[in-house]
Amino acid sequence: MAVKRRGVPAAGPPAAKRACREEEEKEKEEEFNGARFKALLRDPTTAGKGLETFVSVAKTLPSPEIYDVVEGYVKISMECAEIFKLLDGERKPESEMILIFQALEAILLRTASDLSHFSVVGMNIVKKLIHSYMRLVYAALYSENHRMSRVCLTLLSAMVAQGPDTARDVYSHFDFNNKHLPGLLKKRCKKGRPDVRMAYIQFALSFLIAGDNAVLTQVLELKDFIPDILRSEIKEDKVSTVNLLLSTLKTKVVQNKNITKTQKVRFFTADVLIHISSLYRWNGITDVSPGDLKVTQGSEEVGKMMVRELVHNFLMDLCCSLKHGITFYDPSLGTSGKGGNMVLLRFLLGLKTATEDEMVADLMIEVSLDGQYKVTQKDL
Repeated sequence: MAVKRRGVPAAGPPAAKRACREEEEKEKEEEFNGARFKALLRDPTTAGKGLETFVSVAKTLPSPEIYDVVEGYVKISMECAEIFKLLDGERKPESEMILIFQALEAILLRTASDLSHFSVVGMNIVKKLIHSYMRLVYAALYSENHRMSRVCLTLLSAMVAQGPDTARDVYSHFDFNNKHLPGLLKKRCKKGRPDVRMAYIQFALSFLIAGDNAVLTQVLELKDFIPDILRSEIKEDKVSTVNLLLSTLKTKVVQNKNITKTQKVRFFTADVLIHISSLYRWNGITDVSPGDLKVTQGSEEVGKMMVRELVHNFLMDLCCSLKHGITFYDPSLGTSGKGGNMVLLRFLLGLKTATEDEMVADLMIEVSLDGQYKVTQKDL
């Protein structure tokens, strides 16, 4: 009687199968180049998948180990016509709009940095968005979908970041008077994840970072655009956000020789200074350590110490420096009978915690000495 032989799998051992699959996946990834992306965008049935893959890969670039699909695409499509065509016609679902905006942002971030030799591509994107698609930008910006708003703001920041010319273009065409704009600052994530508020702050600061002195001056003259950030519970922001905000204002405004003392006084009103001083009582989220490393839970005291140092150094520089602060020398030592610097005087009178907080008291004393103000316990 013949004995049946057990069958042997024809496909080989599992390890060989895995290796084969990995090789196939690797080949597929390598196939995703500029031409492939362009072809996917032209087909309505594959455009979404193409955008998704492009955005995903772009987040890992530049990398010596991965084909640079961003560079590959802009080389063969300097107008990015295939992406912009997706914005035409019927209104797209927000999920698709998010991918389109993210794809454009991914290109802009590169043309503003290591692909600066393709700056003309970035300029083209900015001009097209400004002149042909601002209606869609505003719809996304004021969407009830927080993610849509956040992605739109990061796209706007990338547009400004292309340089002084695009910063000027965005400034000239953006509606800073929209009644819904301040409301974006209220959209925050209590758990510290990227949120609309943070994206708004980055957008506002991008003008100070990328703009020339003319744009910077114009932005500072906007009544509420940046001051609204400072008035809206900044003491609840993350340490990294506070650091970004104060360090940018310090280097780009306070220590900027091209910004006059008068312009600084107009921007840093007593009301704004009082809101900044609320950071002495900071109670936000600690997301960085003194060594700029991630820290574990239970680090609230570390965060408080860091923020208090940040705001103290900022206000000391702003309020006490004759060189680039908002104080000025009074040769009469306060005996002339004039009111002196009313912004600083009102600020001093608003420091209600001076009798309880040593750092606030120290600030008050320094400002009083430099400004020759006589602020008494009764005034406080």
